[in-house]
Amino acid sequence: MISPSFQNISELPRPIQPVITEFVDKLSKSLNDNVHSILIYGSAAGINYNHGVSNINIAVIVKTLDFGVLNQSLGLVKWGHQRKIATPLFLTRDYILGAVDVFPVEFSEIKSQHKIIFGEDIFEGLDIPLKDVRLLCEQQIKGKLLHLRQAYLDVGPNPSVLKNLLLAALRDLLPVFRQLIILKGQKPLEQKDKMLEGLAKIFSLDAAPFLAIIHDKNKKILISSSQVEAHLQNFLNQLENLSRQMDSL
Repeated sequence: MISPSFQNISELPRPIQPVITEFVDKLSKSLNDNVHSILIYGSAAGINYNHGVSNINIAVIVKTLDFGVLNQSLGLVKWGHQRKIATPLFLTRDYILGAVDVFPVEFSEIKSQHKIIFGEDIFEGLDIPLKDVRLLCEQQIKGKLLHLRQAYLDVGPNPSVLKNLLLAALRDLLPVFRQLIILKGQKPLEQKDKMLEGLAKIFSLDAAPFLAIIHDKNKKILISSSQVEAHLQNFLNQLENLSRQMDSL
């Protein structure tokens, strides 16, 4: 039975509703009045959730966060891991308000795609300055460009390693790409492939390497060993293009 104090459970993907209900119920009973709010964010709060593959991301905002809260939650976090619930973000309201300029992209991602389950929705009205988002986007793009170049020099033309590098790079950059579309005054589409096509159109990029990586991740069209290096080269070219455009954004 869903507690009457819980919200939006029915709006989540049906397969995960029972486990989220149980997790939140256990958490609220464990921490009692210390819980300020609980929310689901990321793919489980949107259309990109892939049951059995995607993790369930939860943020827990507590009134007081000390070591005792973390220690008290160890057993429940382990229980959640067995059910594809990623280690929750434990935060306080003051921490969120004081860290907006430090995590503008991360907080923007939560703000744009979340479902409040219990308590006050702090992220809904959170003011995130666009200048902070733009600066972090630039840092992430230029940093990833530098990292991938160095990684290629380290590992050479090793297809399996290079493919893993590409998969990890795109995973890390997807939130950045979404924020770049927002900075251009447009709304990113929820479907990842459509969002990447939109990014390419807005910034005059070649979407091919991005889409190839997404399709490989989703097991639709796998990148062969002979194709990896060419995709890496094109991926780097598109990041270089974006990097140049960041200065005038």
